[in-house]
Amino acid sequence: MNFDAAIAALTLTNEQLIETRDQLADNIYKGLAQTGQQIKSLPAFLRKPKRDLAGEVFILDAGGTNVRAARIRLTADSAEFIKGPIADKTLMFDAQVPGAVSTDDFFGRQASLLGQLNPPDEFTLGYCFSYPSENKPDGDASLINWTKNINVEGVIGHSARGLLTTALAKQNHIAHKTPVLNDTVTALIAGAWMSPDCDQYIGLIAGTGMNAAGFFRSKQITKLTPDVAAQWAPEELMAVNLELGNFHPACLSVFDDELDADNPNDSPGKQRLEKAVSGRYLANVYGRIVGRQACMALPDGLDFDPQDSENTHAGHVTQMRRYQGPMALVAIALINRSADLVAAALAGVIKAQELPSDKAQIIGILPEGSLFWLTHGYGQRVEETLNRLIPDNIAVRIMQNDTGVDANFIGAACAALSM
Repeated sequence: MNFDAAIAALTLTNEQLIETRDQLADNIYKGLAQTGQQIKSLPAFLRKPKRDLAGEVFILDAGGTNVRAARIRLTADSAEFIKGPIADKTLMFDAQVPGAVSTDDFFGRQASLLGQLNPPDEFTLGYCFSYPSENKPDGDASLINWTKNINVEGVIGHSARGLLTTALAKQNHIAHKTPVLNDTVTALIAGAWMSPDCDQYIGLIAGTGMNAAGFFRSKQITKLTPDVAAQWAPEELMAVNLELGNFHPACLSVFDDELDADNPNDSPGKQRLEKAVSGRYLANVYGRIVGRQACMALPDGLDFDPQDSENTHAGHVTQMRRYQGPMALVAIALINRSADLVAAALAGVIKAQELPSDKAQIIGILPEGSLFWLTHGYGQRVEETLNRLIPDNIAVRIMQNDTGVDANFIGAACAALSM
């Protein structure tokens, strides 16, 4: 393997990042105007949350790795867990095997997890469902397609709220309200709740998967039906789940192409940005560059199988940055490329948000995910690259959630309490 050539292919120029930013912004515009686009730009029909929201809410969070549940309390200046969080750590792994988990089992196990919190017969529920879904003005959503290799039949096109509340009813529970939100939208809403003085916001997921959500003026979302658009003032901000992971940057390598083509169960041709940058895929890309056997022959504590998606993750690549020789240089280049592409994506979102250019603007970004927060130097690299790609009048505020309650729970609680 020619490591120098591989490192060169992974090292992106400023011109390539600017091209990625501009192409991504163009695709956001297309998604805001029409359905069926590469970037879906899915309206979430949510306004910025009021800071004085208060109440107790049960939360269910169906993420890329775990399903979690908790009961939380929100006040005007705090968020706290009352009970939980607890997790089903195997459901999403089981659901990656076609036919292994039925629709009833998938939602039944989530309902059972909530049941472990001993909720009353009737309760308010917020549901974070971290997969591409079309939201409805009433807060419901239906799955468009699975990602992250999840494969459960009978869910696509159906009401996520309906499937979950039916499963809860079988266990003698009635869930009220139950807004269904993508995890990027919960991060977006949580960020706006935590730091209400920013001019704009972005919720970012950079962990097992990759995605972002932002607020856009309703007049920008021209695909809204006339009856829905009439309920929003033209300049009013609406949350939009962008589904950025499906964007296809022009600067990807042959190694990314190989990974995309090799798994027929993981949406070949789709989620190309996510497959290039997210924690679920980085070890696999790394193994294609340096060789599977080389990864498995590393000293104890460093060795891993890059094709073992259940037990291998981005952490195996990040620790290789401290190894030696070409294998370390490849790891550095791969992690840096991930951070740079995330920065270019954020710059594209900011460009599409069309902030005023004649005065200073603050944009708050709330990142969620272990790749961003637990990979040494990653967040700093994202911020430094992003600042090169945005106008001088825009200041970026990277927000860290120090409430002790995950953003997914806070955002879902805000939505439930706002309904």
